[in-house]
Amino acid sequence: MKKIKSFIALSLGLCMILCFEGCSFHHDEGSLKENLIDGFDSWLQLFSKHALTKDKNLQGEREKGADQYTGSYSALYDGFNGEEFIFGATALERIQGSDLKVTYSLKITSGSATLYWISSGEEHIIAEENADDVYKFTISSGDNYIVLKGSNFSGSLQLTVEDTKK
Repeated sequence: MKKIKSFIALSLGLCMILCFEGCSFHHDEGSLKENLIDGFDSWLQLFSKHALTKDKNLQGEREKGADQYTGSYSALYDGFNGEEFIFGATALERIQGSDLKVTYSLKITSGSATLYWISSGEEHIIAEENADDVYKFTISSGDNYIVLKGSNFSGSLQLTVEDTKK
């Protein structure tokens, strides 16, 4: 019983440290409320059920922009099966704003591919067939990711995600 109580106390202490992380880094920059929110936001990003695909596991080359939500990606696929989480993160609020623009070129030579945006668990399809287009959207708090899903997909994807204010 003593071990369980110690484990619970240690877990609660660790959670409090993570939640208050923003306070130690920004103690001169804002109110306690803002610092608590920043700390919680950092903690939330650590425990997202989704995470960006690591660069070494991507089929193509990703260049990150100002943050994990923006950048460019170029890939050739040959019989790809799976999902790539190309851009995105989990946050309460994005510092640079919530409006993003995706400029893309999806070419499918065989199999199938779906380019979509996940927002708080909901999938919003951007493209499922050959297309060169622009897609604008507004992210909300929580999970927001640009994903390519392929089923025996051969083809290519060129993708640029940027703030709409540019």
